[in-house]
Amino acid sequence: LDWGRLRRNSLSSGWLRTPPWVSSSSGPNPNQKLTTPHNSESSAAMTTSSGSYVSPTWIYLLMLVMLISGAANTLLMKLQVRTHVPTGPGEEATGFSHPVTQSFFMAIGECLCLAAFYGKLAVDGKTEVPNAFPKSIMIIPALCDLTASTLIHAAYVFIPASIAQMTRGSIVIFTCVASVLFLGRRQYAFHYTGVVFVATGIAIVAMAAIFFPHGEQRSEPSRSATLGVSLCLVAQIFHAAMLVVEEKFLRNYTIPPLQAVGLEGAFGIGIIAVALAILNPLGYENTPGAVYQLGHSTVLLVAVICSVVSIALFNWSGISITAHSSCVARATIDGARTILIWAVELLLLWNVFHPLQLIGFIVLAMGTLLYNRIVEFRTIFYYPDAEEEKPLVHKGLETGDLEAKPIVLTTKPVEAQK
Repeated sequence: LDWGRLRRNSLSSGWLRTPPWVSSSSGPNPNQKLTTPHNSESSAAMTTSSGSYVSPTWIYLLMLVMLISGAANTLLMKLQVRTHVPTGPGEEATGFSHPVTQSFFMAIGECLCLAAFYGKLAVDGKTEVPNAFPKSIMIIPALCDLTASTLIHAAYVFIPASIAQMTRGSIVIFTCVASVLFLGRRQYAFHYTGVVFVATGIAIVAMAAIFFPHGEQRSEPSRSATLGVSLCLVAQIFHAAMLVVEEKFLRNYTIPPLQAVGLEGAFGIGIIAVALAILNPLGYENTPGAVYQLGHSTVLLVAVICSVVSIALFNWSGISITAHSSCVARATIDGARTILIWAVELLLLWNVFHPLQLIGFIVLAMGTLLYNRIVEFRTIFYYPDAEEEKPLVHKGLETGDLEAKPIVLTTKPVEAQK
């Protein structure tokens, strides 16, 4: 990808305005590369922070890995709840509906990222972890992450995976509220417009799930679909809380993302082990039944193992893409992931197509793009510079590299706006 040529052509045609982090004091420079907050060189030009060259083929491979592993993880979770196996001798066959136990497997997958982190240190010849920080501060984010994941796993029992994936887009709404209430961050008109789009898209998607659960209209709302959508929405509250905690308490530390994900997984394993010890005697979780099901179904066992591997690959590839390309690429892949999940569900007859779901997805995607400044309409909205607005920290970004590279859409030539 020759981003230098793309930028020059875009500037001459007037549809792409120079982002705030690109120096334009002397006008467009044909030899100047597009700079990002990651480093002074174009991250899309396939260079790492150390200046070493990264093959475009490698970037495309990472994108493919992220897309496939992300979609596979969601579909594998849905496959688990659809696979009916007895929970014990003489017991009735039921789906693998063990949300807390499934979160335990997810934590194992995240913990594999920690092994990858220390493996990379060993390959680089480093004996000590740079920028040491108190590891205990990762407990609260891990707890929020596990709670959100457990609720999502429970929702897979009641709604299609594609509906759950789309409903997770409501994180934008809760992030907006959290930014104002807990971080004192000012929200602008484009933020609120994005939130309105997201809320509308979620409402349309929820309507499709609740009133057309099998492609047929119901006179009364489906209680199971209502519960599933509600679980997904509540899960995003905890996800937003995780973002707030990471922004509030981790901003003073430089934490490699791969290490952060791995530590959340490591703490998550301990937290879930305690939770299972409490929930099993109370009858809210059946871990022995889950183990029995895994031992008596090859399909289920393979699905669980693959889900562990897929969550590790998804986090690793996502972090690598952000380091070498941009978070815009991650957002694009995440949208493609939703489409892929939906397409596979329709192909496997796990879901029935309804136009409302498509309309809701389009509106939801547009809201997400607007809120995150991936798409900007400068002739309509005012956009602050990087000092006025900084997005919430999330695991996919290198610490300190918190800005996305927006696609700026204008209707006037660049010269006319100066």
